[in-house]
Amino acid sequence: MKKTLGQASRYFVGAVIALAVDVAIVSALAAIGLPRVLARSVALLAGITTTYIFSRRYIFVSEKPISLVEWGRYVVAQSMGTALNFVASTSLLYIGNGSMLHVGGAIFTGAGLGFCYNFFAARRQLDRP
Repeated sequence: MKKTLGQASRYFVGAVIALAVDVAIVSALAAIGLPRVLARSVALLAGITTTYIFSRRYIFVSEKPISLVEWGRYVVAQSMGTALNFVASTSLLYIGNGSMLHVGGAIFTGAGLGFCYNFFAARRQLDRP
C-alpha cells in the first residue's frame, strides 16, 4: 500500500506537469491561429507523452528502452481515462443544477475517476522490471 501511495503521489506530480504542458501548448498554438480543436488535440498528445516519459523515469522505473509500441499502448490507455473523465463530468453537469458547487463537484469527480484509471493503467503497463 505504501508503494502504491508513493507512486500515486509521484504520478500526480507528473499529471500537474502534463497539465502545464497542455495549457502552454494550447495557448501558444491558439495564439498563432491554429484552430482550437487541433491545438487541443496536439496538446493532449503532448500531455500524455509528458506523463509517459515522467512515469518511466520517476515512477515505474523500467530497464527496457522506450519503444514506439509501448508509447502507443500508453496513449490508448490514457485516452480511455481522459474519455472516462469527460463522460463522467459531462454527465454530472447535464443532470445538475448548474451551481458553482455542482459544477466544481462534477469536474472534480470526472478528474478523480480519470486520474485513478490512468494511474492504474500506467502502473499495469509500466511497472515491470
